[in-house]
Amino acid sequence: MPPLRLSLFNPQAPGHPVAERELALRMAVAVERVGWVGAIQTRSAEIEAFGPDAVINLYPEAAPKLTRHVWLGCAWNPVGLVARLSPAARAGAARHLPAQDGYLVSGLPLTAHLAALRPDAPTRPFHPSSPRSTLAPTLRPDSRLFYVGSNWDGQRYPALLTRLADAGVLALHGTAERWSHLANAWQGPLPFDGQAVIQAAHRQGMGLCLHLPQHRAEAVPNMRVFELAAAGALIIADRHPFIEHWFADRVLYVDTDGGEAAAADNILAQLDWARTHPAQARAMAAEAQDIFNRHLCLEALLAPLPDLLAELQAGRATGGRAAPRLRLGVLYPEAGAIVADDGNRRPLPVQADLAGLRTALDGLDGLMLRPAGLDWPPGSAADMAQALADSQAGAVLAPGLWPRPDLECGYRLDPDEDRALAPRPGEPVPAGRDAALARLRAGGLALHATRLDGLDGQWPDWLSLALDLGPLLATGPGGVELLPLPGPCLGAEALSGGEKPSRPWPALVQGVGETARLTGIADLRPDLAGTLPLLCRQADFDHLPGTGPLWLYGTGHGGDIVHAALGPAARARLAGFLDSSRQGVMQGLPVRRPHDLDPALMATATIIIAAQYVSDMLSLLRALPTGPAHILNGFPFIAARIEEGH
Repeated sequence: MPPLRLSLFNPQAPGHPVAERELALRMAVAVERVGWVGAIQTRSAEIEAFGPDAVINLYPEAAPKLTRHVWLGCAWNPVGLVARLSPAARAGAARHLPAQDGYLVSGLPLTAHLAALRPDAPTRPFHPSSPRSTLAPTLRPDSRLFYVGSNWDGQRYPALLTRLADAGVLALHGTAERWSHLANAWQGPLPFDGQAVIQAAHRQGMGLCLHLPQHRAEAVPNMRVFELAAAGALIIADRHPFIEHWFADRVLYVDTDGGEAAAADNILAQLDWARTHPAQARAMAAEAQDIFNRHLCLEALLAPLPDLLAELQAGRATGGRAAPRLRLGVLYPEAGAIVADDGNRRPLPVQADLAGLRTALDGLDGLMLRPAGLDWPPGSAADMAQALADSQAGAVLAPGLWPRPDLECGYRLDPDEDRALAPRPGEPVPAGRDAALARLRAGGLALHATRLDGLDGQWPDWLSLALDLGPLLATGPGGVELLPLPGPCLGAEALSGGEKPSRPWPALVQGVGETARLTGIADLRPDLAGTLPLLCRQADFDHLPGTGPLWLYGTGHGGDIVHAALGPAARARLAGFLDSSRQGVMQGLPVRRPHDLDPALMATATIIIAAQYVSDMLSLLRALPTGPAHILNGFPFIAARIEEGH
């Protein structure tokens, strides 16, 4: 039996330094070790040339299934975290994640989410892990705590990391732009080569693994715990359900629910124990690595893949129920004929109307459309028939693939990828593409013959009827059900135009809903931020409480945004800005630390928190001997303005 061939697909630009690039390199090592053939690819043309047995899509929120092969989406981004992306990225994720054949999933909550989203798609456990490793523990009494800073979403945990850096115990790697301000800790960047992070952690002998609140709430681990285990490093981690389940007492835990200052104290205490008990710490690291090598390394996680592919190839779904077989006719509109499932060709009358179509479908259960200029992947007819059999609407629509638009989709995608999921009804269509999209949607339509009952009308030709059939059904009782299948591909000849677009479709999709943004994604106590009155709209700044001095707590971009939103009455009260650690001048106004303000002034003050770490700022204010009269959360307004491009 030939070895399994796997495409490791990272849709982002090849040089972009992100986790998917690192994971692809590590997975390539593991694939080779188990005796399979793997190739890292960033565009669909490379996949077509490679001809894999399956495509492992490392970022399914950014790319749908783009080729005829089996696509397995790696679902290891918490639902709550995806909801905090930009509007364009959220909209893309809502369309792309369902458009996979199966899923490699991290965590039971994500598995349940996908079961609701795609009940027909099989899943297997999988994590953003690392290859099996034999690196021996190296922890010493002078070891520092290894940590890799994020490259993409700002400076996480500023108070916590500053405290560790000032204590001289942190070895932090990351870009100079984001992390060089922690001079006592910053060790420079690491290359994204799949190995450098693990080797650097191995040299230090212990490392810090922290998760965003969304990761902990949904029991989804990040890459760090696997890297540290592979490195033979002692793991100091927050209390995460996955880590506690798998590693138990082989990890030193810290409580992060008390905020960054308390978490830093806990980390320093655990680090002190490790330095004074190096032999015990190394033994813990060795046991954690053994658990990792047996159960959680990439080689172990890849082992169930052949069974998953066999399940998909056999057409079995996780629900285990086979759909009833439907006899579908295929309408070839340019040829004016329907071909039945037995291969029998049924000519259509010259006059294109629904009465003639119903007559031609006699004895058949339903209809699919095959206009010229489209390419259908192998098995698409069976997929559509299965979806139609399961549909309550009796009419289904797969959006299809077409040339990727220039519009930014919220991710730094490979600029050479030329395929994208076509707009669904209700989404904007690039100028001049209406006719091509009408043809593509016609090719993605399947319906029960009974949906034609009671309908009437005549068209100049059968292609015009085929183009109008979907919108006609969508406006009638039952509507049309959108499928998570990519459907047919638009051929080059279909872009040349020459026909009129179909009648307008009604909007079948709603806009991606806004998620309440009470604080930044890395705030360790997001629930605390919700206890404050919220400033969400410009008009909210016209009704600020109190009559005493007004202070804006935040000297970054958030402070600028809130300052610009203040009206004349608020500006008349504005005394200045607050910062947790520094004093100075901003916007011509004084910058003060909260504990430096006169208690009598503080007692009458109104403070607007204008930064992303709302809970830590709130805790600091509430810990003052004399607290402010009013505290307001300005982060919802800041987040909304940033999404608008400000």
